Amino acid sequence: MTTLSSMRNAGIGFRILLATLLCAALAIAVPPPRAMAAGPDVPLPTVVTRTSPATVVPGNTISLSFTLSGPAQEVGFTYVNEDTLEQATLYGPTSQAPGPYSAQAKIPVNGSAFKRTGRYKLLSVNIVLPSGKGSVRYGRDGNILFLSQGLEAPTQRPGALDGVDFSVNNPNFPLVDNPNTKAPVVSGVARYDQVLTTDNGTWTSPPTGFAYQWLRNGQPITGATLNNYRVAEADLDQTLSVRVTATKAGYRALSASSLPLTPTSPITATAPTLQGKLTVGEKLTGVFNEGSVATGTAGGTVSVKYEWVRNGTPINGATAKTYTLTAADRGAVVGFRAVVQAGNPATATRPFTVYSRTVVRNKAHTAGFDAGTSLDLFARNAAANLLLYPTDGAGRWQAVKTIGAGWGGFDLVFNAGDFNGDGFNDVLARDDAGTLFLYPGNGTGGWLPRKEVGWGWDVFDSVLAAGDFSGDGNNDLLARTPAGALVLYPGNGVGGFRSPGAVGQGWDALSQLFSPGDFDGDGNPDVMGRDTAGNLRLYGGNGSGGWTTARSIGTGWNVMSRIGGAGDFNGDGLNDVWAIDSAGQLNMYYGNGSGGWKGAGVVGWGWGGFTAVF
Repeated sequence: MTTLSSMRNAGIGFRILLATLLCAALAIAVPPPRAMAAGPDVPLPTVVTRTSPATVVPGNTISLSFTLSGPAQEVGFTYVNEDTLEQATLYGPTSQAPGPYSAQAKIPVNGSAFKRTGRYKLLSVNIVLPSGKGSVRYGRDGNILFLSQGLEAPTQRPGALDGVDFSVNNPNFPLVDNPNTKAPVVSGVARYDQVLTTDNGTWTSPPTGFAYQWLRNGQPITGATLNNYRVAEADLDQTLSVRVTATKAGYRALSASSLPLTPTSPITATAPTLQGKLTVGEKLTGVFNEGSVATGTAGGTVSVKYEWVRNGTPINGATAKTYTLTAADRGAVVGFRAVVQAGNPATATRPFTVYSRTVVRNKAHTAGFDAGTSLDLFARNAAANLLLYPTDGAGRWQAVKTIGAGWGGFDLVFNAGDFNGDGFNDVLARDDAGTLFLYPGNGTGGWLPRKEVGWGWDVFDSVLAAGDFSGDGNNDLLARTPAGALVLYPGNGVGGFRSPGAVGQGWDALSQLFSPGDFDGDGNPDVMGRDTAGNLRLYGGNGSGGWTTARSIGTGWNVMSRIGGAGDFNGDGLNDVWAIDSAGQLNMYYGNGSGGWKGAGVVGWGWGGFTAVF
């Protein structure tokens, strides 16, 4: 084995496709897990291109070429005229036959909804499924804007739809300006949690409609599109204004902005911090230094109240400095807020909030299997008994336990983390027929009744626990085909799967593929693999089903018979990597929390005789 200094030398040799790929393009057989939700597949616009000129005039036809991945009862492409703010939809022919299918959506300029002069920008693609089974609407960025209840969102997304815009130049419908003669005026008190209201200003010709956009430091505030706005924590000591846009048929939509104002508060304090693991069932602690509060001109009595927020909304009843994460928090960003009031009576209020860096997740495979939360290792011996090697959280082994017999019928077994959402880590096992079984853990090193969760998994030569790779809070699996395609099976949080999708190819160049959990310190689970030259490579997960970086983090790993990641062995809060060498020694390589190493050591002997270690 090479030294740790040589392990740190990063040499990128293996190049992996980081972009998400469609399963169909990979020509692989993806086994359907039993627990997948039933129902129709949601069509995906895989191709949308403009086939008419960039500028059309009377006598021209506006046309788009598109391909859908599945059948549709209706397809509509909704545009907004950026000069008038009017919207119009271009409809395309449909097909009841299985996709993919391709068609063209066409409409003449004269006499159509697109007859007015202006710049037309695509807003959304609207698809109605056959037989009234629901609808889906994709935004310009490819994200889903609407999905009917009961439909399962596809794991893939269309690319950005930014190459299908066009302009209409129609002399019969020219644009006329409608200048603003008096800017809008904002009324209200510029303080935290107070409501500001704007008037519409005045215009040369009375408008028939108005659009509003509140601005912070000149940039649009997401969702702030009414004529009133409640001052938020993020607005304090920043510049606020509102932009009013007047609309009227036949007139160009023009905007006018109010004079800026700056909400302030005399209260200052040190920002709070958040401590604890972002895992369902774990306790978080909010730390706020009340002694750092200064009231300035407010003076008087100081009071502080605490609250926990989920995706920005206060959690009912969560008003202590500690909070235990529940299943309702899974997939959400949680925050701790200290609300300070000053004055007698209170005349000033200011909140101080800290948010979690990532979403709350189910317990990962890198957490303990028994009642503790430290690293535990499983091992299957020659007699097909399953053994549990627990640790005490400080780099010491506890007494080994036999927790099962008859495990010889499986060619693949691994710790899947809390896969069924009951708060305890589970094990998945694949038999020779390709059936996948879930063995739910009971939280104390034992089992609940097993269940079958999939079939056809023998098409994969490697399956690994990926933690919450997709970013929804549930634990997922990654599976590799012999051809090198890597497929993501997102867990549904109750022991089954959502729709799979490919996340790369070329992975057949790696052996000993596994996930060490979050190894590079960004809060998201990563993947490691050993290439044919013996280099250990780290592939950073981006927390939303994709990748950040790929790099070498060590050489000489070809002397190891098995490599894996089971969590934090030495209790420093950072995930480690274990490896068994040719002499049967169990070596632990301690992660430094930023994708590298800070030490290594032998922590066990006689591990070479096991038929499985995970």
